[in-house]
Amino acid sequence: MTTLAIMKARIADELARSDLTSQIAYSISDAIEAYEDQRYFFNETRAITFSTVASQEFYDENDVAAFANLQKIDYVTIYYGDQPYTLIAMKPDEMEWSSTNGTSIGQPSWYTYYNEQLRLYPIPNDVRTVRVAGSVKVAAPATDDEANNPWMTHAARLIRSRAKLELAMHVLYEDETAKTMSQATDEASEQLDSRSAMLMRIGNNRIQPMEF
Repeated sequence: MTTLAIMKARIADELARSDLTSQIAYSISDAIEAYEDQRYFFNETRAITFSTVASQEFYDENDVAAFANLQKIDYVTIYYGDQPYTLIAMKPDEMEWSSTNGTSIGQPSWYTYYNEQLRLYPIPNDVRTVRVAGSVKVAAPATDDEANNPWMTHAARLIRSRAKLELAMHVLYEDETAKTMSQATDEASEQLDSRSAMLMRIGNNRIQPMEF
């Protein structure tokens, strides 16, 4: 099990440098930022839920805080009692001309995502639970000792390799080290991508997210 503190110490040992405390911390942050928009098996979720509001068509992060970290939508369901119904994804321009000046009110059957807002059509006429499934941005560890952060567990090799690449390029200015760590980073990235693809595969297919 790796924590941020363990990764910092290991990078210092592997580079044989005890004088790069802040630089190592920055390089780890940069490494996580380089991959935080990528989809991996550990940043998928179906835990985003919210309640519709009667006559409210648009929902953003002010209504659903988790939308701030939303990257891809795989599917959206709405619940009538205990029964979920999958909403149909619609292109933003199609919904624009389908919507009748905010007068189409009823049980939502379609959704779209545009301008960082989830839009429902028809406009909800009552309170219903909506579940959004997809991939989200996972935060870096908040402290050195935070446990079970996926960047320090599932993606530890990738982040450690990329952090050393950042150091070699921007701090140490060592071309050979940069070349070596670039190759190590590519290998770690391919391994994590392969594992993610394998875990996310359904039969011979993969989940197709909505593009936005």
